[in-house]
Amino acid sequence: MKRIFEIGLCVVLLAALVPARRACAQQDAQFSHFFANRLFYNPAGMSDDNLLHVSLTDREQYWGTSFHPGYRLLNGSYFFGEQNMGAGFTFHEWNMNIETDLIIKGSYMYRLQVGYDAYVNFGLSVGMIHRFLREGYLPGGERFIPTEDDKFNPNLDMGLGVEFHTSHILAGVAVQHLPIKLGDNPARAALHSYYYFGYNFFLDEEWSLFPMLALRMGDRRTNLDLNVRAAYRDLVNFGISYRLDALALMAGININKNFSLSYAFDINIGVTSRRYKPSHELVVTYRCEFRNPDRPLVKFE
Repeated sequence: MKRIFEIGLCVVLLAALVPARRACAQQDAQFSHFFANRLFYNPAGMSDDNLLHVSLTDREQYWGTSFHPGYRLLNGSYFFGEQNMGAGFTFHEWNMNIETDLIIKGSYMYRLQVGYDAYVNFGLSVGMIHRFLREGYLPGGERFIPTEDDKFNPNLDMGLGVEFHTSHILAGVAVQHLPIKLGDNPARAALHSYYYFGYNFFLDEEWSLFPMLALRMGDRRTNLDLNVRAAYRDLVNFGISYRLDALALMAGININKNFSLSYAFDINIGVTSRRYKPSHELVVTYRCEFRNPDRPLVKFE
């Protein structure tokens, strides 16, 4: 097991150090609710509480602006405790004006216990990426009519990830969109790498505070997320997130033992504040049952 851990960690770290290259498809979505969408960034980012987790995210970027991008993300995962493994799926749609990008993939995660309260997850995702162009108008007002030369073919999409977690610590590194080219004119995305670290402070029996630092690199762009979230029991949570180009206010509530609802309002700052309008992000999460109240649990989503 120690050998598996060393090999898996080296593979992910080496891949994450490869510089991202410019490719056809646009940069990955930057969801403000990083907690609820870890599986999108890291195939090892699955919960291991033996519950079925399903989350649906809708992000409307620069709402009210002509040709504003829209993102839809559906994640699902289940952990098989006796086998120390998890399985998940991801469906992601990016849509703006004349273009729609689709990513559909499945994920596998293996959990390795490395201490009394310490675990390492190894993740692999495999799926398909496709890009569609359709008739419409460009942001400058020019009419666009796609031809046969504008057609993209489906392509293989793969990702690798490692995540370390305890009852207090959450840390991970992952790479997405490994440079694979199948056939002629395949849909491709730039290699992306993600690094994150968070620590959960239990203030008392009812309140907890969870700050997290996340670094996202892709398409020759780097963005840093610094966010903090406060949670009261298993009822409500709220927080704030700072990126290099935006400030997000977040809040969430558990409607009942199965469903929770979260919302984020992004305000552009810096040079983009005058050019772009705010963004809205809504997340609906479903869990098949609630945790045992006698078992301590850190909620990351």
